[in-house]
Amino acid sequence: MNRRQFLGAAVASPFIIPSIARAAELTLRFASFATDASSWGRAQAKFKEELENRSGKRIEVAIFNNNTLGSNREVLELARRGSVDLVLTGVSHATRNVPQLNALIFPYLFKDRATMFGVLDGNVGKKLDSLMLAQNLSAAGWWDNGFRHVSNSKRPIMAPGDIQGLKLRTLPTPVHVEFFKKIGAIPTPMDFSELISALRQGVIDGQENPVAVMGSFRMYEVQKFYSLTAHANEPMVVVASEQSLKKIPANLVNAFREAMAEATKFQRTVNAQEEEQTMELLKKNMQVNNVPAETLKAYRDAAQSVYAPAIAQLGPDGEGLVADIVKANS
Repeated sequence: MNRRQFLGAAVASPFIIPSIARAAELTLRFASFATDASSWGRAQAKFKEELENRSGKRIEVAIFNNNTLGSNREVLELARRGSVDLVLTGVSHATRNVPQLNALIFPYLFKDRATMFGVLDGNVGKKLDSLMLAQNLSAAGWWDNGFRHVSNSKRPIMAPGDIQGLKLRTLPTPVHVEFFKKIGAIPTPMDFSELISALRQGVIDGQENPVAVMGSFRMYEVQKFYSLTAHANEPMVVVASEQSLKKIPANLVNAFREAMAEATKFQRTVNAQEEEQTMELLKKNMQVNNVPAETLKAYRDAAQSVYAPAIAQLGPDGEGLVADIVKANS
């Protein structure tokens, strides 16, 4: 079944729950960096439950969290080859395969969660999904991550120059590397699987991640300061292997799509609800500070200076994608 037939079947074909138990016809391997207790891990479990129930156990889901099948980069390559069926990852890691995804992570681009998901659930998300197809991948679901802030072991960031000279692990994308250079940091991209050990060993001074990541991976144990820069809202994406999607029986396509929709709704809701509680945990274990408005303005101005060269690297689709996102946030 080709992609068009797959999508058409999702609309036209009813799914049927068998009345008797049967052995699974298909097992989907779902890999991620996440911990089981995080909103992402729980949403993966939700997807597993929903799909197995909706398919009458004809499809099973095997979850491999905590990078057990490899780093973000490694499991995305496995998905591209069809060796892994689903991968949950930050968008930035998938930009190696689809550079146009960089359009989603320009610094100071999204004003809030609602606007971001409006963009991703609309035409921009569909366009990006079509571009992923060329790499044998598909965006099965867009999940919440949260606004990213800077943590470090040296000092709080209050004035624009406070970030000067800090060696920070950043997102592994050119636009973020250039942005952090502009504001004086020393960006040091690395895979997330390497981050905690690098912080413990003092290889880097700090990093930038959202509240949920800070809590789930207990980064307060290896970082002292957390400054609320809110410089990006990188979404998570559930990347599906196109080869795997073609294996799903036509009368179970709706079961897959509906299970993912339920898991996506669950994850977005839980992640947003738990952010305040997690922030309180961080405040008990770190020095958390709001960043003054004048400092944020200086960083936003610096961000604008990296937009044009970054757009030029996105290819013929880049300018239109960024323009559509900027318009949605205006």
